[in-house]
Amino acid sequence: MTRKQLIKKYKNLFWYFDSNKLDNMSNEVLVEFILNYGSWESFKDLLNTLDTKEVADIFNLQHAKKRSNYFPEISNYFNLYFKYHAPKHSQ
Repeated sequence: MTRKQLIKKYKNLFWYFDSNKLDNMSNEVLVEFILNYGSWESFKDLLNTLDTKEVADIFNLQHAKKRSNYFPEISNYFNLYFKYHAPKHSQ
């Protein structure tokens, strides 16, 4: 699945964005919205599109900031997930 197909398939998660500008969305926003609001299926599609290491890197950079947009339970879950599945790319 390409990045464009992923965004189109899960466009309902990006209700906040102008539908004409969805293709210009950064990978950081894509990861944040899918992890926070997506399903397990959308997460698996994200990993198939961007790669586990890239998603882990993006998540960890966002997670390390003083202020993060991740829900606490989402932050905790994916922190543990990436420590196990991408240990070299986790904090």
